[in-house]
Amino acid sequence: MTTDDVLLGLGLVVVLAVGSQLSAARLRLPAIVVLLPVGFLAGIATPDVHPDRLLGQLYQPFVSLAVGVILFEAGLRLSFSQLAAGSHRLVGRLVLVGILVTWACVTVVTGLLFDGLGHGVPLLIGAIVTVSGPTVVLPLLAFVRPQRSLRSLLTWEGVLVDPLGALLGVIVFNAVSASGSGAGWRPGALLGNLAVGAAIGAAGAALLWLVLREVQRTAPRQAVPAVLALVFAALVAADLVRQDSGFVAVTVMGVVLANQRTVDVSLTLEFQGTLVQLLIGVLFVLIAASVSPSDVSAVLPGALLLVTAMALVVRPLAVGLATWRTELALSERAFLAWMAPRGIVAGATASAFGLSLVQRGVAGADRILPIVFVVIFATVVLYGLTAAPVARHLGVAVAARPVVLIVGGRPWAPALAGALQRAGVAVRLWIGRADDREAARAAGLEAERGGLLDALDREVELEDVTDALVLTESDDLNAVVAAQLRVELGHAHVFRAAPEPDGSHLAVPPGEAGILGDDHLTYGAVSRRLAADGRLHEAVVDTGDGVGAGPDGADDVLLAVVTTGGDLRVATRGEPPAAAAGDTMIVLSG
Repeated sequence: MTTDDVLLGLGLVVVLAVGSQLSAARLRLPAIVVLLPVGFLAGIATPDVHPDRLLGQLYQPFVSLAVGVILFEAGLRLSFSQLAAGSHRLVGRLVLVGILVTWACVTVVTGLLFDGLGHGVPLLIGAIVTVSGPTVVLPLLAFVRPQRSLRSLLTWEGVLVDPLGALLGVIVFNAVSASGSGAGWRPGALLGNLAVGAAIGAAGAALLWLVLREVQRTAPRQAVPAVLALVFAALVAADLVRQDSGFVAVTVMGVVLANQRTVDVSLTLEFQGTLVQLLIGVLFVLIAASVSPSDVSAVLPGALLLVTAMALVVRPLAVGLATWRTELALSERAFLAWMAPRGIVAGATASAFGLSLVQRGVAGADRILPIVFVVIFATVVLYGLTAAPVARHLGVAVAARPVVLIVGGRPWAPALAGALQRAGVAVRLWIGRADDREAARAAGLEAERGGLLDALDREVELEDVTDALVLTESDDLNAVVAAQLRVELGHAHVFRAAPEPDGSHLAVPPGEAGILGDDHLTYGAVSRRLAADGRLHEAVVDTGDGVGAGPDGADDVLLAVVTTGGDLRVATRGEPPAAAAGDTMIVLSG
């Protein structure tokens, strides 16, 4: 390839990866449902995106480094505090039982469905597809939004099964490769890899903790480069000591950092999240582009039967055995049994192992990658399109109605929260003072201290929130909190009280959107109106078409409208939201 060809191929891969993710968000589909067919079609349309042609010998090292970053970032999200009491053992059972049952069953089914596979190839395919992984599980969970307990279980399982399944694949691959020379299976190799990976991961986490503590004290902008450097170092060091133990090392590093509270990992997590989204998109496009249509068509009937067996028999059997005699409800077990997509690690290991065994002349090795690709694609599409309706049918999905976060104490925030709640909106309060929190709870409102400053806590607390109203007595605090929440929720979903003209230490951003009501509706102005017998209440629109509907009193102020469908429309900069007959207005009177 010429330099221009490489440049075109790299640019096309990145554009397809990001474009697919943006399109998926627009279509309200999981991104992975779009990424795989786009990559497959791109591979048909042009050879410039084929990874072996585009990257050559750099392809497999790139995949290893990229997957290492993904696993480290996923490990950063594994906080033990998020696991319900007694769930640690259940996670272990899901991972270990799932790996063993999947390996055994897929090996048998693969051997029955495909003729001409060489000695050990079904065993290797069974080992490869034991992995699921954060590249597919986390985006699906974010899309489906199951109950927090189920989300935590599936997150832990998906992250932990990747390095363990990859190690199992390495052991089986080495056994198959050595079978011709009589070397055979090496007992204890898996445990050795786990021990090396865990030891290097723990040492890497300790070193990274020391480095982050110093870097964040003196040069916080260098935290991200320092993290990436040490993650790469741990991955490479572990792999050099024991092949493919690097995935265990980086996962351990992430989990250790996630469960310490002396070093702030917020900036690292935010950047890692952006980088990981790009890497996931690029990897899916490259893996899909590496498979030809003729290879897929040759294995398609048998591979689809394999996917059917995995979805309807193997996964339910594994979950049933792992959750036997646990307190999980039947609906929760059913949802766990219907969530087992395969992802990047399966594709990467199938690509590497398949090519190596083809070069060694193992019969049927050329079918490993096509079979695994069909498994990845089919499971991603199957669970991507059905997991959300299945979760709703089983009653384990979080309600899709808007959840409004209100930041602030009395008198304004609880009064507005109560009016919204009576209008049918789910409301959550972040309140600082303990007596204000107790008063809000006594009024039937959900009130806690906010977890805005910690990236891990913020991610958990905001996962169900759709809109936010920032109404504290400090204009500067309102500006800072609103700016951070807009990064998380979007500028069209975060609103704050108007600042006093000369009351802020911080300059107001020019043309700032999201000012609740109008520029005169400051915290002090509303507080004075409420103290003078004013009130926040709801009123149903009863006009024929709703156009121009508004409060009856001349001094009344329309703050928001809750539609009959449960959507929240907030008045901003003096512009009242559209209202139709039957909608509920939230009005400040008096």
